[in-house]
Amino acid sequence: MVDRLHAFGKEQYSTLDNVIFSRRKRQVTKRLPSSSAVIADFGSGYDCRLLLQILKERPQMSGIAVDTEFHSELKNNTKLELVTANLNEPIVGLANASIDIALSLAVLEHLDKPDVFASEMFRILRPGGILLLTTPGPTSRPLLEFLAYKLKVIDEHEIRDHKQYFSSKDLEETFLRAGFLIENIEAKTFIFGMNNILQVTRH
Repeated sequence: MVDRLHAFGKEQYSTLDNVIFSRRKRQVTKRLPSSSAVIADFGSGYDCRLLLQILKERPQMSGIAVDTEFHSELKNNTKLELVTANLNEPIVGLANASIDIALSLAVLEHLDKPDVFASEMFRILRPGGILLLTTPGPTSRPLLEFLAYKLKVIDEHEIRDHKQYFSSKDLEETFLRAGFLIENIEAKTFIFGMNNILQVTRH
């Protein structure tokens, strides 16, 4: 995320962006535990849209947003801790075993160093903590490029910034290298197989 011009959400969302966001959110929220927890969104976006919605629906949770920049108004939100970080590097603002739930929606494909990110998730999650992650799969690439480059209905820069399209096997191997156990990694697809949802539990 070093070469990105801005955090996602700083520019206006398109109608299609909103549709895709709602699909991703549905996949994540149905897997969230109901207990009180510390939840962190890695690549939360300029406006922390997902995290703020979750905290509104689940006020027992406390939230941490992690991204390269944030809307200035968020600094006054007492429910959020803001951590400015480059997700290609170790996140110095978060301690070992400090997070119960980690979220990361449509972020991994933008990273130059996904293995660093996976290792940081292993470090930061508490035992029993979970990571919920979405990322577009290889079959989505032609459609995303068509929508961005030809129809101009999604942000062209966002699609050009994709470094890798991960298959379920790619995701499993990435998080195995980080130290997670294969029995604690579950990767599935949604939106006609074009997107991955990954759930990883820290042992």
